[in-house]
Amino acid sequence: MPKTETLKDGTTLTIRELSNQDLDTLMKFFTGLSADDRNYLRVDLTNRKTVEQRLKFIEFGYHFRLGAFRGDEMIGEAALELPFEEWRRHQGEIRVIVASDLQRKGLGMLLMREIYCLALRKNVDTVVCWMMKPQLAAQSLCRKMGFKGETILPSYVRDQAGEMHDLVIMKAKLTDLMSEIEKYYGKIDWEHPTP
Repeated sequence: MPKTETLKDGTTLTIRELSNQDLDTLMKFFTGLSADDRNYLRVDLTNRKTVEQRLKFIEFGYHFRLGAFRGDEMIGEAALELPFEEWRRHQGEIRVIVASDLQRKGLGMLLMREIYCLALRKNVDTVVCWMMKPQLAAQSLCRKMGFKGETILPSYVRDQAGEMHDLVIMKAKLTDLMSEIEKYYGKIDWEHPTP
């Protein structure tokens, strides 16, 4: 890391790990998201203290965050969060957020690939995604990546506007995701990430 990638529309970008020094960059990214994109986030990422706390979790070695940059502009974030409890240490929760103008251009899939490779290096064998029912694009991306299991908890979570929604939980074994990801990107050397 960092690594340079090109999207299918020709956009060149850099993906790298995020750190405490990225607080201002993250704040600019999150506050620049549309209200609709922010509405379904589990926490208010326009709150500086919340974003600062998320970055501090990186220091414990259980949370990993990647940023996608077009020049100096952050255009996407991906996260792998491992549980603190040992009995679930084989699991990881993944999340991806992409700027509106880069949605449906392959950036979400690219960030999912990088988080997938990171999960393999961290000995995770099962990944989960939690989404609100109206997040159809996120659910579609997960299905494309090979997520098969789906559980719905009715009226379980509130969006940022306070409205209740069903929670959709999708999970997959990393071994099952390998073939789906390699359909898009070819053989991946996840043990030796390219710089």
